This record gives sequence, structure tokens and C-alpha cells, in this order.
Amino acid sequence: MGLSETIVAAIIGALATMATAIVQLVRNRAPSDGRPKPKKSRMRSALATIALMIVGGYAWSALRAVSAKEELTATMQAEFSRQFAEFAAKQGQAGAATNGVTMAARTAGAGVAEALAHLPPCHISAQSADAGPVACNESMAQPVTLCAAVPAGAPTAKVRVQARVPKSESPWLERDAGAPTLGSLHFGAATTEYPVSPELRSVCLDVSNWSVEDTLAVRLSVEYGVASAPKSELTAAAPTASL
Repeated sequence: MGLSETIVAAIIGALATMATAIVQLVRNRAPSDGRPKPKKSRMRSALATIALMIVGGYAWSALRAVSAKEELTATMQAEFSRQFAEFAAKQGQAGAATNGVTMAARTAGAGVAEALAHLPPCHISAQSADAGPVACNESMAQPVTLCAAVPAGAPTAKVRVQARVPKSESPWLERDAGAPTLGSLHFGAATTEYPVSPELRSVCLDVSNWSVEDTLAVRLSVEYGVASAPKSELTAAAPTASL
């Protein structure tokens, strides 16, 4: 499990506080000279117990947050690998059908590539009842990068983002072009692209779910145009002999 420096520091601090609280409890429960313990000593024991419970809960919450993020990342990587394999298989089948000549992905026709993911609710540490309504913010939300594989030489025509609650009959809601949010979903400022192979490139968008209750299904659709054929180099023609 890869832990960030912030989480490691939090765990170290939590363990130190827990150790201090345990030592305090042991000292306060040590046998005395037979005299009853003063009220102040009993109060310190109670405070140490409460501190031990709070810090232990915080450490457990931090570890659970890291574990949930790693599980989500692994799921996204598996989904992207599956989509990449399906796309490559389709390209291979299309090439085999053209007299045994494989067509390069950069000369493929227009089409649509998609990526789909389920984003869990925003994870929030326990708060007291007096803290007011529980709300997610940028530091709590876990962003996920959705990527769709398109032919390397094909221009991106349009990027669409849709969302809905999984396993429901509600229609897909679509984000307005360039809008930073769609309900409780927040998006990156722009898409990013990077090469995957000589034939493919990825079109990616950062998405995060700020809802504290609902898991949301998000679909990224990338429409791409026809790739332009590579320009052939001009060569000088060999002179012909005249009889």
C-alpha cells in the first residue's frame, strides 16, 4: 500500500498520541498508597481514554481512505485495459476484411470512443453533531481520470460527458459544453491527450464525485473525425531513353 507523506505523518502522530494516552492510563491506574484517587486524576483518565478513541478512529479512517483510493485506481486501470483490448481487436478485424491488408488506425473513419466508470461517494471523516451539515470539498474528493482510446491521427471532434445513478431507470444527464460541474460531479478544466501506441492515443478528463451519499456512473464519449492520409514524398522521375 503506497501511503502519501500526509497520511504517514497523520499515522505517526496518531500512534504517538495513542502511546501517550496509554501511558497516562497506566500511570493513573497504578496502585497508590491506599488513598482514594483525587477527582482531578480521574478526570485525566477519562480525557486520556476519549483522546485514545478519537485518535484511533482517525488513524483507521485515514487507512480506509487510502485503501478505497487504491481499489478505485485498480478498477479504472482494468476498465481502460479492457476497452483498449476491444478497440485493438476491432481494428484488427477491420483490417483482415480488406484483402488481407491491415489498415493503420490513423487512416480509420470517423467514430466514437467511450469510457465508463462508477465513482463512489466522497469519503468524509466522522464529525460531531454540532459541526453542521456534512459537505465534501476539493481536498476530500478523490479525482478519477477517465480515458478513451482514439486513432492517433484522427482529430477530436467533440467530447461529451454524461452521468446518472447506476442501476436506475433515470435518463443520462449530459454536461453543458465546457461546464465545470454536472450535479455533484466536478470536472477538470480541459481534456488532456497523450500517445498510447503508434496507432492510438488517449483523450482523458479528470472527474470527481462530491456527493456524500450517491455512487454515480460517468460516461465519457469522444467523437473523432477521419484521419488525414500521410502526404507522399515527391521523387524525381528517371529519364527515359529515346530510340
